[in-house]
Amino acid sequence: MAIVKAPLLSLGASGKIAGTLVASTWKGIKVLREYKVPSNPQTADQTTQRNLFADAVSAWRNYVTSTVERAAWNRTALARGNSESGFNSGMRGLLGILGDDPDASFSNGAAAASGNTVDFTMVNADDGATGDESGNFEVWAGNAPGSLLLVASDATISAGTISTGDLGDADDVKYVKIRKGGFDRSGIHKITLVD
Repeated sequence: MAIVKAPLLSLGASGKIAGTLVASTWKGIKVLREYKVPSNPQTADQTTQRNLFADAVSAWRNYVTSTVERAAWNRTALARGNSESGFNSGMRGLLGILGDDPDASFSNGAAAASGNTVDFTMVNADDGATGDESGNFEVWAGNAPGSLLLVASDATISAGTISTGDLGDADDVKYVKIRKGGFDRSGIHKITLVD
């Protein structure tokens, strides 16, 4: 894909050009590419993938909606250092796990709690009900979004909440996320700890 400053001497070209080229903007970058006739095989695997994607988008739009969680996913995208958006980061986590467990639990926000801990509010991705996924979650924490370390691998959901252990001292600023099954279940939250 060619990145162009002024496609065909037009600063804002978009759309198909003579059936051979397509000019568009991708993530704020003007691009010019060859036009390809899209295919739509509608195979069983393709239909399954489309349904999975639709379920992940539905979970993002309807259940992972708090501004705190959206900001955390944006922070995750920035920490990855590519042109990914917070939506892309969230979808990566959702798509990664929903194929195996459509009822998986994801964070819909986090806040400092007493004892220098953090509480994650969990929801189920399929229906937005209070998170109830069994098993152990990992807690990752650090002093910067790009330097998180595994601090616990045995956190569980209790009454829709995952509570971390003591992460430091009062007024410490920590970056925290949770993972399970090799996928992020929250974005990276910036939390000021409280005693």
